[in-house]
Amino acid sequence: MEDKVIITVAPTGSFTTRKNTPYLPITAAEIIQETIRSYNAGASVVHLHGRDPETGSPTGNPEIFRQYIEGIKAQIDILVQITTGGGAVAGGGGLTPEQRLKPVEELVPDSASLNSGSFNVGLAKGVFYSPSNVIEHYARRYKELKVMPEFEVYDVGMLNNIDVLITKPGILTPPYRISLVMGMMGGIPAIPKNLLFMREALPPNTRWQTIGIGRHEFTLGTMGILLGGDVRVGFEDNIYLSRGVLAKSNAELVEKMVRIVHELGYEVATVEEARKLLPLLR
Repeated sequence: MEDKVIITVAPTGSFTTRKNTPYLPITAAEIIQETIRSYNAGASVVHLHGRDPETGSPTGNPEIFRQYIEGIKAQIDILVQITTGGGAVAGGGGLTPEQRLKPVEELVPDSASLNSGSFNVGLAKGVFYSPSNVIEHYARRYKELKVMPEFEVYDVGMLNNIDVLITKPGILTPPYRISLVMGMMGGIPAIPKNLLFMREALPPNTRWQTIGIGRHEFTLGTMGILLGGDVRVGFEDNIYLSRGVLAKSNAELVEKMVRIVHELGYEVATVEEARKLLPLLR
């Protein structure tokens, strides 16, 4: 299935607000419906962030995530990934590492993100907090829970943090799942030569995907597909369908990426195919 591309949808994230786009889903019902629309459009994985339904602020409340997952699973079979990065910006009332991990421990999703290092987040005016001891603790707990870690890499030095984990016995076994996040303020710039460099620096036996921030979602996503990777779209990363045109749904972003995948001569992976391609632990 070398010609299969897995499309992940990230419908909310932590930083996007209703001031940025009125179409952002915040309540459980909205997030469930956006996930269903995106699944019908071609997404086989959903990356979930918790949002307080009243304020829209990031939350690590497991009951909020439970509402999402139960509502989604009652209607569609899509792979569910929970963030452990939501609310991770220190210095502004951010969530503790324990709070961010709690939904994963209580709900045991198919996968959870694992941020591979700390960095300055320009827009949030704080530090995205993921020190080495937290990375290792999360990786060990994921293995115990049989939850697939998806390593989020915002700069090339974070790949070294993953390499260190690989060398430690009893934590990780290949193959690995890694996301190359390009264009976050404080992270590696979203330019083609950087994606090439990051791709070459990946550890062997890695199934990887490109996450292009803002206008880079489709350009670097396209490049990533041609280099053999998967791709993520969604309001967490980008709210525009084209220059100056807001997407009215995450599904519109998925549909556009599906068209690109087909134009490039590839096929979009179904959920069943994604289960075989990803290094899921159960």
